[in-house]
Amino acid sequence: MNKLEEQRRALLKSFLYALRGIRFCVKNERNMRIHISAAVCIAAFSFVYGLSTVEYGMLFFAIGFVIVAEMFNTGIEVVINLEMPSYHNLAKIGKDVAAGAVLVAAVTAILIGLSLFLHFPKLPDTLWAILTTPHLLIAFILLAGAGVLFAFWGNHLFRQK
Repeated sequence: MNKLEEQRRALLKSFLYALRGIRFCVKNERNMRIHISAAVCIAAFSFVYGLSTVEYGMLFFAIGFVIVAEMFNTGIEVVINLEMPSYHNLAKIGKDVAAGAVLVAAVTAILIGLSLFLHFPKLPDTLWAILTTPHLLIAFILLAGAGVLFAFWGNHLFRQK
């Protein structure tokens, strides 16, 4: 195998490892599934609402910020559990700080969302359009229902057969 082929394989492996990490978070972390479900619902709403290109950039950055924070939190918790299987106050502090980082990211994302969507009369008009357009209303009800199911029971999707 030549050097270029080795580099390609190494790159491919690094992507596979990253996907395994994402899968682990989605499978094992209810909060990650909640973040993903909320992100999908907000993204769907944003398409009806109609954001500018810059606003979509802000929205997707905020969503990514929360998901990355949750992944760091999960990684920190797993490493702490590995190194400190019994209770230790410093381990608790490390986990609490990581969880606090997720909270800061989520609050930041909420504030960004409010700044993007809290425009009158555009917000009420968009909500009215969803409520009075049957296919949009059904789509949002199904999306919200699927999000709740995924958030709270989505770990069952990853069971080994």
